[in-house]
Order: sequence, then structure tokens, then C-alpha cells
Amino acid sequence: MSGMARGSVDRFSVLYKRPVPSARTGPLFNAFSYPTKIDAEAVALYIATHTEPGATILDPFGGSGSTGIAARLCSKPTERMKSLATELRLRPRWGERHAVLYELSPVGALLSSVMADPPDVTEFAAAAQTIIDAAKGSVGWMYETRDEAGRPAELRRVIWTDVLLTPCCAAQTTVWDAAVRLDPAEFATGFTCPQCGGKVTLSSCERVTERRKDRATGAMVVRRRRVPAMVYGRTGGRNWTRRADGSDERLIKRIERQPFPAGAPLTKIQWGDLYRAGYHTGVEYFHQLYTSRNLVALSAMWTAIEDQPEHLRPALRVLVLSYNASHSTMMTRVVAKKGMKDLVVSGAQSGVLYISGLPVEKNVIAGVTSKIATLVDAFKMVAGSSGSVRVINGSSTSINLPENSVDYVFTDPPFGDFIPYAEVNQVNEAWLDNFTDRTHEAIVSDAQGKGVPEYAQLMKSVFNEVARVLRPTGKATVVFHASKPAIWTALAASFNESDLVVARASVLDKTQVSFKQVVSSGGTRGDAVLLLVPSTRQSDAPRARQNTSRTLRQLVRSAGTDPAERDPKRLYSRYVGRCLRRGDPVHLSAPEFYEQVSPMLSEVDEP
Repeated sequence: MSGMARGSVDRFSVLYKRPVPSARTGPLFNAFSYPTKIDAEAVALYIATHTEPGATILDPFGGSGSTGIAARLCSKPTERMKSLATELRLRPRWGERHAVLYELSPVGALLSSVMADPPDVTEFAAAAQTIIDAAKGSVGWMYETRDEAGRPAELRRVIWTDVLLTPCCAAQTTVWDAAVRLDPAEFATGFTCPQCGGKVTLSSCERVTERRKDRATGAMVVRRRRVPAMVYGRTGGRNWTRRADGSDERLIKRIERQPFPAGAPLTKIQWGDLYRAGYHTGVEYFHQLYTSRNLVALSAMWTAIEDQPEHLRPALRVLVLSYNASHSTMMTRVVAKKGMKDLVVSGAQSGVLYISGLPVEKNVIAGVTSKIATLVDAFKMVAGSSGSVRVINGSSTSINLPENSVDYVFTDPPFGDFIPYAEVNQVNEAWLDNFTDRTHEAIVSDAQGKGVPEYAQLMKSVFNEVARVLRPTGKATVVFHASKPAIWTALAASFNESDLVVARASVLDKTQVSFKQVVSSGGTRGDAVLLLVPSTRQSDAPRARQNTSRTLRQLVRSAGTDPAERDPKRLYSRYVGRCLRRGDPVHLSAPEFYEQVSPMLSEVDEP
């Protein structure tokens, strides 16, 4: 890097030469399936290395509260934190810190507040079991079923299936019968028409729809027709599977005759960039994302929370919502994994609102019950730690802190058009009856009428505030991910106009990536980690102009023979980090970068 004055920033260079790995496992991550980029234990190492005890920490994009939890953990480091510090040869100064988090989403603010300042675990566990017992007492019969021998059993889950119409002779079949193959489990793309015997592809079939009266609104709704295909249950300690039959259909009809449950959200979905005319047909209200059974069961637990002590209610709401969006709706799905005899149940895809042709209805009472122990473990990690965390549910375009009052900032801002957080979060926010104000959501969104200029302006407003409250000796670590040069340019502009410069850059070591990172040919893997300092601490020594080809070859050489470092998606994050550190424009999109760097990687591979 160019001419940066030696001093306090250089002491922490190891963090940006070999960044702290983010495992995204364990109780703090598993407690809530919420979009996040780096776990709290890893953030705590950054905080304890960059600051002294008593420091004030700011996160202007609080998200799931990792920075607040991390600030608390600095006074009570876990064994993993100590081990990572030793492995990376860091010298963290453990002790209490004080954090301020701004979070635009009400559900994110709720989560951050509870996780950073949890209730007494014994009180919480008892209250949680009470709401479970209340739900079982009132609606537990909905999860009673019969096993393959006709014996009483508990329902674990039901796989539902879309109904298909073949193009050859308009015969009806189901996605399950047409596409699912078991032992080994796989999805077929073609099948034989059950009526005429002709060869049919799944993509050529229409999805059958039906007109039904919505019991909440009274309106006639056209929706995809779905029927139960497979039932999974438990008799005693034995799990079993059978085809759905008439008894299952009769139980479902009985449930559908129940009154619309008190406590369930009766609000229209604010559809935006994630709406799809196909699988979202007939889904206009939040309750239409659920089966009747799961909507009633969730409502029973949600209503029972109001009978618990007031100081426990936020944590109990987190408990129910921790299972809701990922596992309680029709967005839960099955996947086929190599070598498995049966399909594997998976939660909703992160960052989207996708409903598959084989949605899964889980036993939500059992699911929420299983979350109690997970949350208790997460609460125990923070319990007994000192320091304070203040969470503000609002926009960080205006931060209510004095100038020069913050020692360190750790944040992972929204990634442009990567995930429409407000649209995703509303599935949980509907139960709170409190939705994100999208006016100040930093996003590139056709639905919101926000392009890159609007996104850039919001980011500039936030980082202007960051620069205002940051001490002259302060630092900021920013975790960021994008595949489009325009987004990186917007980020760089927000730094420059706030008189912040990139002193160091690295790549976050991630062991779990998002759905879009996996499926996108233009995606990147491994977020950039940027260390910012006020521009007065950065030398203005002249730099040579960027030569893109030479830069790419340097990156390939520096990757050596490490397969992880030679991943083109990881190299792209290093490329943009280098550009921002040098103040150079990011000329290449991710696909353009891959096209240019792939031959260079092949050249190195040749003997």
C-alpha cells in the first residue's frame, strides 16, 4: 500500500492480512436465522484488538445485533475467542465496551436488544415452556395423526405438492409423482403422462389453480392448488413415513373450518422486487403464506406470550419469530442431496421469498420447542458480561451522538441490490405489526424506485454521520460484498465524501455463503473487509496509475497454491479491496473479472 503513516493502524495489520474467520455456527448464530455476514465472536476480536476497555462502539447498520453482542463478549471472552486470538497472534484487551446500534428494521432491533441484553435464562425457559404447553392444550390435536399401521402418532411434517396439467392431454398429476425419485433421492425433469403415456417435461406443464374463499377476508382468491403428498410422523421413539391419505385430508378440512385465529396478522404483503406471478399467485396477505394448521398454532403461541411477565415478552417473541420465517411458512422446502435415500428438509431460502412446488409444513409447536434450548445457550454466552448496548430502531442518516465520541465502528452495510431486507423481514414484522420504514432503506430497488444514485446518497449520509462522530484517532471496519462496479463506486464515494480512506483491505473467511452467492454466476464468495481511518491520517503520496492486467497477475501470484485463495470469486473480493485501498476505480464487474483472471490461473497451473 502507499505511504500510510506508521502508527496505531499498523499494529492491527494481522487482522487484515489474515482476517478473523467467521464460522457462523454455534448458539449465537443458530438462535436466529437472520441475514448476517459475520458472527459476534469474530466481531469481538476486532473490537478488542482495535480499542481499549471502556471504548464506545458504533454500528450504523445493526442487523442481527452481532456488534452489540460482540461488545458484551469483550468482557467475557469465550474459549473460541481466546483460541482465535492465540492462533492469529493478536493481543486483544479484554474488558467492557459500550455499543450503540442503529437498525432500521423493527424485528432486527428487537433481536439485537434481546440478544445483547438477555433475560434470566431460568425465568425465560419456564415462560417459554408455559406458552408451548398452552398451545398444545388448545391446538395440539391438529398435530395428532396415525402411523402406517393406524396407531396414534405425532405429526412431524407434511410435504405438500403442486398439481400439474400435462400439455399432451390435460391430465392432472402432482409434482411429487412426476418429479420425485427416492432411494436415491433426486428430482427428474421429465416423466410419463399418466393418461396417454407420452413423454412430458416438467417445465412444459401448467400449474393447476383453484378458486377458494379466504376465511379471513371473505374474498374469492385464485391460488395454486396444493395437496398433501407425504406424511412424516413419530410413534413413541420411532420415526416413520407414509403417503398422505383420506384421514389427513379430513383433518385438514376440520382445521380449515376453525375461526380465523386471534393474533394472526391480517395485513397485506408489501410486495416489491421479490414478487413472482407464478408461485406467489393468490398470496396477497401474510396469512396466505401459511397452512391453516401452522397459522393457528403460531397464533396460539403468540397470544399466550401476553400472559407472561412483561420483561420476558420480547425474548419470547424472539423465540417464536426465530422459527417463523425460516421454518413455519410454505417457503420451507425439500432438497435432493447426493447419496441420500429420501429428500432432505431445508428452511426457507435466505434473502428471497420463494415457494417451491413441494412446500413443507413442519410441526411448528415442536419446532419452537426445539429453539428454547438454543436460545438458552445463546443467552448464557452473554449473561454475566458487563458493558452496555443501546439499540435505536431508526435511520443512521441522523445519529444522535456528539461529535468525536466514538472510538470504533464495525458494520456491514446493505449490499445495493443484493437482498431487499425490508421485503424479507416483513414476514416476521407482520407479527409485530410494525414494519420497516423503507424511506431510508439503503438499497437499489426497482420496486422502491431507487437506483444506484439514490443508494449512493443514502450511504453518503450514513458515512457522513460516521465520520462526524468518529474520534480523530478512531477507526472503522466495514464488511461489504458486491459484484457490480457501480455499487463499489457508490461505496467508495460515500467514504471519500466523508473524508474516510481505506487503510487496509482483506477478505472475510466465511464457511457459509448466501443462496445468491451460490447460484449467481456473477456472485462473489468472501466479503471484502475494509479498515477506514480519517483522511488526515493517510499520506497523500502519489501512486502509480492502475494497470488492470498487472493487478490481476499480482493477485494470482499472491494466491500461491492455496485452492481457497485461488477461487476466482474470492480473488474478486481481493481485487475490489485493493482498488478501494489505492483509491482506484473498480473497472471490472465480477463476470468480467472471472473472464480475465481464469486464463491467468490456468497459466500458473501449467507445468
